[in-house]
Amino acid sequence: MKGKYKFLTAAAMSALLLAACGSDEETTVSKELELTQESKMVIDELNREVEIPAQLDSVVMGSVLPYFSTWFIATNSTEEIKGIHPNSYNAAAFSILKDISPTILDAKTNFIENGEVNVEQLLALDPDVYFEIANQEKTVKKLEETGITTVALDTATTSLNPLDTINRWLKLTGEVTGTTERPAQIIAEGEANQKEINDKLAEAAIKEEDKPRVFFLQYHSDGEISTAGTGMHGNRWLNSTGGIDVAAEAGIEGIKQVNMEQIYEMNPDIIYITNFTETQPQDLMDNTFKGQDWSKVKAVQDGKVYKMPLGIYRWYPPSGDAPLMLKWMAQHNYPEVFDYDMNAEVKDYYKRYYNYDLSDEQVTGIFNPSSEAAKY
Repeated sequence: MKGKYKFLTAAAMSALLLAACGSDEETTVSKELELTQESKMVIDELNREVEIPAQLDSVVMGSVLPYFSTWFIATNSTEEIKGIHPNSYNAAAFSILKDISPTILDAKTNFIENGEVNVEQLLALDPDVYFEIANQEKTVKKLEETGITTVALDTATTSLNPLDTINRWLKLTGEVTGTTERPAQIIAEGEANQKEINDKLAEAAIKEEDKPRVFFLQYHSDGEISTAGTGMHGNRWLNSTGGIDVAAEAGIEGIKQVNMEQIYEMNPDIIYITNFTETQPQDLMDNTFKGQDWSKVKAVQDGKVYKMPLGIYRWYPPSGDAPLMLKWMAQHNYPEVFDYDMNAEVKDYYKRYYNYDLSDEQVTGIFNPSSEAAKY
Protein backbone atom coordinates (compact mmCIF):
# COMPACT_ATOMS: atom_id res chain seq x y z
CA MET A 1 0.00 0.00 0.00
CA LYS A 2 1.35 3.36 -1.00
CA GLY A 3 1.92 6.11 1.53
CA LYS A 4 2.01 4.09 4.76
CA TYR A 5 2.81 5.81 8.04
CA LYS A 6 6.57 5.78 8.60
CA PHE A 7 8.47 7.21 11.53
CA LEU A 8 12.07 6.26 10.74
CA THR A 9 14.77 8.06 12.71
CA ALA A 10 18.11 8.84 11.14
CA ALA A 11 19.78 6.27 13.38
CA ALA A 12 17.30 3.58 12.43
CA MET A 13 17.81 4.27 8.74
CA SER A 14 21.59 4.11 9.15
CA ALA A 15 21.29 0.79 10.92
CA LEU A 16 19.16 -0.53 8.10
CA LEU A 17 21.75 0.54 5.57
CA LEU A 18 24.56 -1.15 7.45
CA ALA A 19 22.60 -4.35 7.79
CA ALA A 20 21.77 -4.30 4.11
CA CYS A 21 25.27 -3.61 2.75
CA GLY A 22 26.37 -6.26 0.29
CA SER A 23 23.00 -7.97 0.42
CA ASP A 24 19.94 -8.23 -1.76
CA GLU A 25 18.12 -6.02 0.75
CA GLU A 26 20.14 -2.94 -0.21
CA THR A 27 17.79 -2.02 -3.04
CA THR A 28 14.74 -2.37 -0.80
CA VAL A 29 16.21 -0.12 1.90
CA SER A 30 17.29 2.47 -0.68
CA LYS A 31 13.75 2.60 -2.04
CA GLU A 32 12.39 3.04 1.50
CA LEU A 33 14.78 5.92 2.10
CA GLU A 34 13.92 7.48 -1.24
CA LEU A 35 10.19 7.33 -0.42
CA THR A 36 10.81 8.94 2.96
CA GLN A 37 12.78 11.74 1.31
CA GLU A 38 9.99 12.25 -1.22
CA SER A 39 7.19 12.60 1.31
CA LYS A 40 6.00 15.27 3.71
CA MET A 41 4.43 15.44 7.12
CA VAL A 42 1.15 17.28 7.67
CA ILE A 43 -0.98 17.78 10.78
CA ASP A 44 -4.58 16.78 10.12
CA GLU A 45 -7.67 18.02 11.97
CA LEU A 46 -7.47 15.30 14.58
CA ASN A 47 -4.06 16.78 15.37
CA ARG A 48 -2.30 13.68 14.01
CA GLU A 49 0.97 13.70 12.13
CA VAL A 50 0.39 12.05 8.76
CA GLU A 51 3.06 11.31 6.20
CA ILE A 52 1.94 12.10 2.67
CA PRO A 53 3.69 10.89 -0.49
CA ALA A 54 5.06 13.70 -2.66
CA GLN A 55 3.43 12.16 -5.73
CA LEU A 56 -0.34 11.79 -5.43
CA ASP A 57 -1.93 9.79 -8.23
CA SER A 58 -4.91 8.36 -6.34
CA VAL A 59 -6.94 10.17 -3.69
CA VAL A 60 -10.26 9.06 -2.24
CA MET A 61 -12.80 11.02 -0.17
CA GLY A 62 -15.26 9.45 2.26
CA SER A 63 -17.99 10.99 4.42
CA VAL A 64 -16.51 14.49 4.27
CA LEU A 65 -18.95 15.17 1.45
CA PRO A 66 -17.90 18.61 0.12
CA TYR A 67 -14.18 17.92 0.13
CA PHE A 68 -13.84 16.73 -3.47
CA SER A 69 -14.74 20.26 -4.58
CA THR A 70 -12.11 21.72 -2.25
CA TRP A 71 -9.51 19.48 -3.84
CA PHE A 72 -10.49 20.74 -7.28
CA ILE A 73 -10.40 24.43 -6.42
CA ALA A 74 -7.02 24.02 -4.71
CA THR A 75 -5.40 21.97 -7.50
CA ASN A 76 -7.49 22.74 -10.62
CA SER A 77 -7.77 18.98 -11.20
CA THR A 78 -9.99 16.00 -10.45
CA GLU A 79 -7.87 13.43 -12.29
CA GLU A 80 -6.37 12.15 -9.04
CA ILE A 81 -9.80 11.62 -7.44
CA LYS A 82 -10.47 7.90 -7.74
CA GLY A 83 -13.32 7.61 -5.25
CA ILE A 84 -15.97 9.77 -3.56
CA HIS A 85 -19.04 9.18 -1.39
CA PRO A 86 -22.27 8.36 -3.33
CA ASN A 87 -23.88 11.55 -2.00
CA SER A 88 -20.90 13.56 -3.24
CA TYR A 89 -21.07 11.82 -6.60
CA ASN A 90 -24.71 12.75 -7.07
CA ALA A 91 -23.97 16.39 -6.30
CA ALA A 92 -21.06 16.29 -8.76
CA ALA A 93 -23.22 14.70 -11.46
CA PHE A 94 -25.63 17.65 -11.30
CA SER A 95 -22.98 20.33 -10.82
CA ILE A 96 -20.98 22.51 -13.19
CA LEU A 97 -17.86 20.62 -12.08
CA LYS A 98 -18.74 17.72 -14.37
CA ASP A 99 -18.48 20.14 -17.32
CA ILE A 100 -15.31 21.86 -16.15
CA SER A 101 -13.49 18.70 -15.07
CA PRO A 102 -15.34 15.63 -16.43
CA THR A 103 -12.96 13.12 -14.81
CA ILE A 104 -14.85 13.62 -11.54
CA LEU A 105 -17.50 11.28 -13.00
CA ASP A 106 -14.87 8.52 -13.28
CA ALA A 107 -14.63 8.37 -9.48
CA LYS A 108 -15.88 5.14 -7.86
CA THR A 109 -18.45 5.03 -5.07
CA ASN A 110 -18.54 1.29 -4.33
CA PHE A 111 -16.19 1.58 -1.35
CA ILE A 112 -19.12 3.01 0.63
CA GLU A 113 -21.78 0.42 1.47
CA ASN A 114 -24.75 1.28 3.70
CA GLY A 115 -22.88 4.36 4.89
CA GLU A 116 -19.82 2.37 5.94
CA VAL A 117 -16.38 2.06 4.38
CA ASN A 118 -15.73 -1.29 2.68
CA VAL A 119 -12.00 -1.63 3.29
CA GLU A 120 -11.52 -4.27 0.60
CA GLN A 121 -13.10 -2.05 -2.07
CA LEU A 122 -11.12 0.94 -0.82
CA LEU A 123 -7.86 -1.02 -1.02
CA ALA A 124 -8.71 -1.88 -4.62
CA LEU A 125 -8.55 1.85 -5.42
CA ASP A 126 -4.98 1.85 -4.06
CA PRO A 127 -5.23 5.35 -2.58
CA ASP A 128 -2.12 7.38 -1.86
CA VAL A 129 -4.27 9.23 0.67
CA TYR A 130 -7.83 8.88 1.94
CA PHE A 131 -9.77 11.83 3.40
CA GLU A 132 -12.38 11.16 6.08
CA ILE A 133 -14.55 13.28 8.34
CA ALA A 134 -12.91 13.79 11.74
CA ASN A 135 -15.88 12.67 13.81
CA GLN A 136 -15.57 9.19 12.27
CA GLU A 137 -12.61 8.41 14.52
CA LYS A 138 -13.42 4.70 14.58
CA THR A 139 -13.21 4.55 10.79
CA VAL A 140 -10.03 6.64 10.75
CA LYS A 141 -8.38 4.29 13.25
CA LYS A 142 -9.48 1.18 11.33
CA LEU A 143 -8.07 2.51 8.08
CA GLU A 144 -4.87 3.58 9.78
CA GLU A 145 -4.42 0.03 11.05
CA THR A 146 -4.76 -1.34 7.51
CA GLY A 147 -1.94 0.94 6.32
CA ILE A 148 -4.14 3.37 4.38
CA THR A 149 -2.82 6.91 4.78
CA THR A 150 -5.82 8.78 6.19
CA VAL A 151 -6.23 12.51 6.68
CA ALA A 152 -9.08 13.63 8.96
CA LEU A 153 -10.99 16.82 8.13
CA ASP A 154 -13.23 18.49 10.68
CA THR A 155 -16.60 19.97 9.74
CA ALA A 156 -17.36 21.09 13.28
CA THR A 157 -16.40 24.60 14.33
CA THR A 158 -17.34 27.00 17.09
CA SER A 159 -16.61 29.89 14.72
CA LEU A 160 -19.51 31.96 13.41
CA ASN A 161 -17.51 32.65 10.26
CA PRO A 162 -18.99 30.56 7.40
CA LEU A 163 -15.62 30.68 5.60
CA ASP A 164 -13.74 29.11 8.51
CA THR A 165 -14.11 25.48 7.40
CA ILE A 166 -13.37 26.01 3.71
CA ASN A 167 -10.37 28.19 4.57
CA ARG A 168 -8.95 25.50 6.87
CA TRP A 169 -9.46 22.83 4.21
CA LEU A 170 -7.86 24.97 1.53
CA LYS A 171 -4.78 25.58 3.66
CA LEU A 172 -4.43 21.89 4.54
CA THR A 173 -4.93 20.86 0.91
CA GLY A 174 -2.21 23.31 -0.05
CA GLU A 175 0.10 21.61 2.46
CA VAL A 176 -0.81 18.15 1.19
CA THR A 177 -0.38 18.99 -2.49
CA GLY A 178 2.13 21.83 -2.42
CA THR A 179 -0.30 24.07 -4.35
CA THR A 180 -0.73 27.17 -2.23
CA GLU A 181 -1.35 30.01 -4.70
CA ARG A 182 -4.94 29.14 -5.69
CA PRO A 183 -6.06 28.43 -2.09
CA ALA A 184 -4.59 31.74 -0.93
CA GLN A 185 -6.35 33.66 -3.71
CA ILE A 186 -9.77 32.16 -2.94
CA ILE A 187 -9.33 32.72 0.80
CA ALA A 188 -8.46 36.36 0.11
CA GLU A 189 -11.50 36.79 -2.16
CA GLY A 190 -13.85 35.45 0.50
CA GLU A 191 -12.39 37.74 3.14
CA ALA A 192 -12.67 40.74 0.81
CA ASN A 193 -16.33 39.94 0.06
CA GLN A 194 -17.08 39.61 3.77
CA LYS A 195 -15.50 42.99 4.50
CA GLU A 196 -17.51 44.60 1.71
CA ILE A 197 -20.74 43.14 3.10
CA ASN A 198 -19.87 44.20 6.65
CA ASP A 199 -19.13 47.74 5.48
CA LYS A 200 -22.37 48.06 3.50
CA LEU A 201 -24.48 46.69 6.36
CA ALA A 202 -22.80 49.06 8.80
CA GLU A 203 -23.43 51.98 6.46
CA ALA A 204 -27.09 50.99 6.10
CA ALA A 205 -27.43 51.00 9.91
CA ILE A 206 -30.29 48.49 9.84
CA LYS A 207 -32.27 48.27 13.07
CA GLU A 208 -32.64 44.89 14.76
CA GLU A 209 -36.39 44.86 14.22
CA ASP A 210 -35.88 45.43 10.48
CA LYS A 211 -33.54 42.49 9.95
CA PRO A 212 -35.03 39.59 7.94
CA ARG A 213 -36.14 36.58 9.96
CA VAL A 214 -34.93 33.47 8.15
CA PHE A 215 -35.83 29.77 8.24
CA PHE A 216 -33.68 27.03 6.71
CA LEU A 217 -35.53 24.01 5.36
CA GLN A 218 -32.87 21.35 5.72
CA TYR A 219 -34.71 18.08 4.99
CA HIS A 220 -38.30 17.90 3.81
CA SER A 221 -40.92 15.40 2.71
CA ASP A 222 -44.54 14.50 3.43
CA GLY A 223 -43.44 13.02 6.74
CA GLU A 224 -40.56 15.28 7.77
CA ILE A 225 -39.81 18.97 8.22
CA SER A 226 -36.29 19.51 9.57
CA THR A 227 -34.57 22.81 10.14
CA ALA A 228 -31.06 23.82 11.14
CA GLY A 229 -30.29 26.16 14.02
CA THR A 230 -27.32 26.99 16.20
CA GLY A 231 -24.03 25.42 15.17
CA MET A 232 -25.07 24.80 11.58
CA HIS A 233 -23.98 26.32 8.27
CA GLY A 234 -27.13 28.41 7.84
CA ASN A 235 -26.64 30.07 11.20
CA ARG A 236 -23.12 31.09 10.18
CA TRP A 237 -24.23 32.41 6.77
CA LEU A 238 -26.84 34.58 8.49
CA ASN A 239 -24.29 35.81 11.00
CA SER A 240 -22.21 37.07 8.07
CA THR A 241 -25.06 38.51 5.99
CA GLY A 242 -27.19 40.20 8.64
CA GLY A 243 -30.17 37.87 9.04
CA ILE A 244 -31.93 36.47 12.11
CA ASP A 245 -32.01 32.67 12.39
CA VAL A 246 -35.52 31.94 13.67
CA ALA A 247 -34.65 28.32 14.51
CA ALA A 248 -31.74 29.43 16.68
CA GLU A 249 -33.96 32.10 18.21
CA ALA A 250 -36.41 29.32 19.13
CA GLY A 251 -33.63 27.43 20.93
CA ILE A 252 -32.98 24.81 18.23
CA GLU A 253 -29.44 23.47 18.16
CA GLY A 254 -28.17 21.42 15.22
CA ILE A 255 -30.73 19.80 12.92
CA LYS A 256 -34.15 19.15 14.44
CA GLN A 257 -37.59 18.15 13.19
CA VAL A 258 -40.32 20.73 13.63
CA ASN A 259 -44.04 20.88 12.88
CA MET A 260 -46.13 23.47 11.07
CA GLU A 261 -47.37 25.02 14.33
CA GLN A 262 -43.78 25.79 15.30
CA ILE A 263 -43.14 27.28 11.85
CA TYR A 264 -46.27 29.44 12.15
CA GLU A 265 -44.93 30.71 15.47
CA MET A 266 -41.51 31.48 13.93
CA ASN A 267 -43.25 33.02 10.88
CA PRO A 268 -40.07 33.74 8.88
CA ASP A 269 -39.72 36.51 6.31
CA ILE A 270 -37.49 34.32 4.14
CA ILE A 271 -37.16 30.55 3.64
CA TYR A 272 -33.98 29.04 2.19
CA ILE A 273 -34.25 25.44 0.97
CA THR A 274 -31.01 23.46 1.07
CA ASN A 275 -29.71 21.12 -1.62
CA PHE A 276 -30.12 18.16 0.73
CA THR A 277 -33.84 17.96 0.02
CA GLU A 278 -35.67 17.56 -3.29
CA THR A 279 -38.22 20.24 -2.33
CA GLN A 280 -38.40 23.28 -4.59
CA PRO A 281 -39.77 26.77 -3.76
CA GLN A 282 -42.82 26.17 -5.94
CA ASP A 283 -43.70 23.11 -3.84
CA LEU A 284 -44.24 25.36 -0.83
CA MET A 285 -45.97 28.05 -2.88
CA ASP A 286 -48.39 25.45 -4.26
CA ASN A 287 -48.88 23.57 -0.97
CA THR A 288 -48.06 20.23 -2.58
CA PHE A 289 -47.29 18.44 0.69
CA LYS A 290 -50.22 16.79 2.45
CA GLY A 291 -50.91 18.02 5.95
CA GLN A 292 -48.67 21.07 5.52
CA ASP A 293 -50.29 24.44 4.90
CA TRP A 294 -47.42 26.74 4.00
CA SER A 295 -49.77 29.49 2.79
CA LYS A 296 -49.97 30.83 6.35
CA VAL A 297 -46.23 31.59 6.45
CA LYS A 298 -45.14 35.15 5.68
CA ALA A 299 -42.20 34.08 3.47
CA VAL A 300 -44.58 32.10 1.25
CA GLN A 301 -47.14 34.89 1.16
CA ASP A 302 -44.42 37.33 0.05
CA GLY A 303 -42.86 34.91 -2.44
CA LYS A 304 -39.51 34.91 -0.61
CA VAL A 305 -38.72 31.21 -0.81
CA TYR A 306 -35.38 30.38 -2.39
CA LYS A 307 -33.54 27.22 -3.36
CA MET A 308 -29.86 27.45 -2.48
CA PRO A 309 -27.51 27.33 -5.48
CA LEU A 310 -25.33 24.43 -6.61
CA GLY A 311 -22.20 25.34 -8.57
CA ILE A 312 -18.93 23.50 -8.09
CA TYR A 313 -20.75 21.98 -5.11
CA ARG A 314 -23.78 22.77 -2.98
CA TRP A 315 -23.50 26.34 -1.70
CA TYR A 316 -25.02 25.65 1.75
CA PRO A 317 -22.03 23.72 3.18
CA PRO A 318 -18.37 24.69 2.59
CA SER A 319 -17.51 24.95 -1.10
CA GLY A 320 -15.14 26.71 -3.46
CA ASP A 321 -18.00 29.03 -4.39
CA ALA A 322 -18.26 30.30 -0.79
CA PRO A 323 -17.20 33.87 -1.70
CA LEU A 324 -20.14 33.94 -4.15
CA MET A 325 -22.51 32.51 -1.55
CA LEU A 326 -21.84 35.50 0.71
CA LYS A 327 -22.94 37.92 -2.00
CA TRP A 328 -25.93 35.80 -3.06
CA MET A 329 -27.35 35.57 0.45
CA ALA A 330 -26.57 39.18 1.37
CA GLN A 331 -28.51 40.31 -1.70
CA HIS A 332 -31.48 38.06 -0.94
CA ASN A 333 -31.54 39.28 2.66
CA TYR A 334 -31.19 42.96 1.71
CA PRO A 335 -32.06 43.62 -1.97
CA GLU A 336 -32.32 47.31 -1.16
CA VAL A 337 -28.70 47.39 0.11
CA PHE A 338 -26.89 45.07 -2.30
CA ASP A 339 -27.20 45.47 -6.06
CA TYR A 340 -24.93 42.66 -7.22
CA ASP A 341 -25.49 41.28 -10.70
CA MET A 342 -25.10 37.69 -9.56
CA ASN A 343 -25.14 36.31 -13.11
CA ALA A 344 -22.15 38.49 -13.95
CA GLU A 345 -20.51 37.76 -10.58
CA VAL A 346 -20.60 33.99 -11.05
CA LYS A 347 -19.35 34.22 -14.64
CA ASP A 348 -16.43 36.40 -13.61
CA TYR A 349 -15.53 34.14 -10.66
CA TYR A 350 -15.59 30.96 -12.75
CA LYS A 351 -13.46 32.58 -15.43
CA ARG A 352 -10.85 33.78 -12.96
CA TYR A 353 -10.60 30.72 -10.73
CA TYR A 354 -11.73 27.84 -12.92
CA ASN A 355 -10.73 29.25 -16.33
CA TYR A 356 -14.21 28.38 -17.54
CA ASP A 357 -16.73 30.43 -19.51
CA LEU A 358 -20.23 29.78 -18.18
CA SER A 359 -23.16 29.98 -20.58
CA ASP A 360 -26.35 31.78 -19.58
CA GLU A 361 -28.05 28.38 -19.40
CA GLN A 362 -25.41 27.07 -17.01
CA VAL A 363 -25.75 30.12 -14.78
CA THR A 364 -29.51 29.55 -14.65
CA GLY A 365 -28.81 25.94 -13.63
CA ILE A 366 -26.52 27.02 -10.79
CA PHE A 367 -29.18 29.28 -9.32
CA ASN A 368 -32.01 26.79 -9.93
CA PRO A 369 -30.59 23.33 -9.13
CA SER A 370 -32.56 20.23 -9.99
CA SER A 371 -34.33 18.18 -7.34
CA GLU A 372 -32.37 15.20 -8.67
CA ALA A 373 -29.20 16.72 -7.17
CA ALA A 374 -30.47 15.91 -3.67
CA LYS A 375 -30.87 12.19 -4.36
CA TYR A 376 -28.29 9.51 -3.59
